[in-house]
Amino acid sequence: MSLDIYLFKNGFDIQKSRADIDATYTKLQAIKEELEQLEGDYKEATLSNLNVTHNLNNMAKAVGLYEVLWRPEEIGITTAFQMIVPLEEGLEELVANPDKYKTFNPPNGWGDYDIFVDFCKSVLRDCREYPDATIEAGR
Repeated sequence: MSLDIYLFKNGFDIQKSRADIDATYTKLQAIKEELEQLEGDYKEATLSNLNVTHNLNNMAKAVGLYEVLWRPEEIGITTAFQMIVPLEEGLEELVANPDKYKTFNPPNGWGDYDIFVDFCKSVLRDCREYPDATIEAGR
């Protein structure tokens, strides 16, 4: 145990300040609990979360998958089911012409053709598994 001595400016309302701090702290605790609940709901609702470097966007553009993956909402894709056919077609093209698409490997080495193909396969797999899932692309 210890003893603390505080000196405050003359006229400072210590009791009001402590009451305001306590009230605000109580609100903060309630907000933290609400935030934890919201984050839990978000995590529970997440069926899949896949990530790929933006450095592969030129490869995606070249094969016609940029809008499908990076900006689905701009072309009316809202569910996983709507991504299946474009992904199948894009993957077929990628696999059929690897040398063409390897030319889009980023010069800085962050990402490459193989990573992009694997990413597309993973997205396609998850879209097939959860066709009714809502799509959100975080950029």
